[in-house]
Amino acid sequence: MRLARLGDRHVLFLPRGQKLFQASDATVAMWPRLSAGLSVSDFITAASADGANGLQSLTELLESGVVRYLAPRSGPVPVTARLCLSIDGHVIGICCTGDRTTRLVRTTFEHLLVADTPAEHHLILLEEPARAGLAWAGEDPEWHRWEEIGAALKYLLTTLVLDLSEDPVLHTATVSAAGQTMLLCGDPGRGKSTLSIALGKEGFTLEGDDLAALRRGGQVMGLPFPATLKCGSLPLLASRLPGLEDQAAYLRPDGKRVRYLALDAGAVPARPVRCVLFLERGDAQPSGLEPVTAPEEILRRMLTSCWSADERLSGDGFESLLALIGSARFFRVRFDGLEQACSLAQEAWQRAGST
Repeated sequence: MRLARLGDRHVLFLPRGQKLFQASDATVAMWPRLSAGLSVSDFITAASADGANGLQSLTELLESGVVRYLAPRSGPVPVTARLCLSIDGHVIGICCTGDRTTRLVRTTFEHLLVADTPAEHHLILLEEPARAGLAWAGEDPEWHRWEEIGAALKYLLTTLVLDLSEDPVLHTATVSAAGQTMLLCGDPGRGKSTLSIALGKEGFTLEGDDLAALRRGGQVMGLPFPATLKCGSLPLLASRLPGLEDQAAYLRPDGKRVRYLALDAGAVPARPVRCVLFLERGDAQPSGLEPVTAPEEILRRMLTSCWSADERLSGDGFESLLALIGSARFFRVRFDGLEQACSLAQEAWQRAGST
């Protein structure tokens, strides 16, 4: 909908129903707060302070369709906190109905929090003693046990951002240094997350442990969802991340228990790719670092890592992938343990930067 001036008046235009309304002074004054999300009590108080009948104004706006409750299909719920996340340029408003759900969002996604901002999508986190629910505004909730809710929330947000992405997405961990990026590619279970978290403590910045957007010209931007650490990997990172074992653990649908690590705050820019590592852990062949130069093998491996919303690679996406391949150096990394993997990754970074 749009709020616009018409002569000495303000009007509201609702494209969906092709409706036009005259906006009161109280509505105009509160429009920025309404766009960002406002509790019923705050609306009534603010409208009444401007001399309007707050309850009547709210009723009229609801009946006209200008505003709606940020609630599941069943109707309004008591919201105790509303938080906004910004992921890949998309703002998602999350309405929490209790302290426990609020704490989950603040601790796990703290690096993605932004001040009250108009959101494209609205999610409600419903809190009950034995379970928690996730519902997009106007839809029925999906209920989970508390030990599952963290993983369910991350999956839901990841799916939304992937569906909204206009660029191909690479299944890769992303670390950066000196304005350039290193990609860690490999099948699930090859150690991308563990290695990228470890490198984040050894001179690199961890910008995403699982997904990255492929931009025009071959630059890559890590999608900064919280890093996932399987509980079985905790001993490997204990010295680098003291206190991580005290954080909440969540059960994924695949039966694995995981903890989530919030990344550094701040927007992550797209960067040129300096090198790409194909991780091969525990293979029968000797450990070490081996350059990969065959164009067919590189293209095959990178295509395997690509994903798009319609499961097709566009012409622009293909050109972006070729630009990445043409500018980066590629290595096969075979390793038996985390310390060896870190050493080989550092070596690859140095070799890729040499002339």
